[in-house]
Amino acid sequence: MAQNNDFPKHIIHELKKKLTTKKARVTQIHSPQQQNNRWVTFTFHGHDVPKITNLFRKTGLKIAFCPTITIFQQLTQKPKNNNPSGIYQLKCNSCNRAYVGQSDRAITIRPKEHLCCIRNNNPMSTYTTHILHNRHEFGPAVETLKLLKPCNKGTKMNCWEALYMNLHYKQGLLIPEKQITDTNPLFDLAIIPRDLQTIPLHSSS
Repeated sequence: MAQNNDFPKHIIHELKKKLTTKKARVTQIHSPQQQNNRWVTFTFHGHDVPKITNLFRKTGLKIAFCPTITIFQQLTQKPKNNNPSGIYQLKCNSCNRAYVGQSDRAITIRPKEHLCCIRNNNPMSTYTTHILHNRHEFGPAVETLKLLKPCNKGTKMNCWEALYMNLHYKQGLLIPEKQITDTNPLFDLAIIPRDLQTIPLHSSS
């Protein structure tokens, strides 16, 4: 319009520059506020975590997930003891009942000692007495030995042994030669974890 009315070109350029600058300012004032670029991390425990984190996305936060076990933890964590001390059972292959005992040493040592007594016809333990007197089959440790509870020698080990013996006895899984001496009524009140309610008599790797 200014050009059609024969305005000088330098005035036309100045007007155009002013209008462009004014438009840019108005757009900046009325534009929505910039989103917050702050990052937050959540530990990923399962598929339900993203459902929770989606609630925070409306706040403008950026979500990142981290694993439960990092590479540093995997490189620095101590190796697990695959042959600990604790409460164990030895199964009889003939009657499918079990002997429950404790050992403050590696549990794989005890089957060897029981086997030595059986071969020497020496009923030194309740398990060897059961095998020898009933002429039952004992089998290799990979088939008959099972770790029930890893623990260290002491009062806790004695309590765990009494609890497992009581549990085997109530389920009819304890060899008759193993007498129950601890009839603590607290065993009847104890909340047994689900994985202890039924103790399978099978081999463990």
